[in-house]
Amino acid sequence: MATIQYTTYRFNRPPLISSDDYETLKEILTERPEYSINPPSSFVETFKGELIFLGIGAVGFLIASLDLAEWLNWVGGIPAFFAFFSLFSFVPSMLSYVGFVFDKSSYYGKLKRDIINSKSYTEFTNLRNKR
Repeated sequence: MATIQYTTYRFNRPPLISSDDYETLKEILTERPEYSINPPSSFVETFKGELIFLGIGAVGFLIASLDLAEWLNWVGGIPAFFAFFSLFSFVPSMLSYVGFVFDKSSYYGKLKRDIINSKSYTEFTNLRNKR
C-alpha cells in the first residue's frame, strides 16, 4: 500500500515578551494602531518548489493536449503525470500551512489587542496568563 508523505505546519507560541519589548510595542501601537506585529508568512516562498513543479506539469499537460506529435505527447505527458500525483502531497501540506497561518495570525492579533488594552506590563501579563 502506498503512503503519501507531506509536510505539516504547526504554530508554536513564542515565550512571553519582555517588559522592554512591551514598552516599545505599546509606544508604537499607541502612535500607529494599524501597525502589524505579526511576522510575515509567504505562501509563494514556502511552496516555491512545488509551485514551479506544478507549473511545469501544467505546461506539459498543455503540450500533450495539443496532440502535435507522438513524441511531444510523451515529453509533455510525463511531467504532467508526475505533477498530478504531486498534488496528493501538496494539498495536505497547503491545508496544514493555512492552519498554521490562521493560528499565527490569531495569536499575534490577541497579543496586539492585549498590549493596546493593558495599562502596564503587569496588567498585560495577567491578561496573557488568562489565555
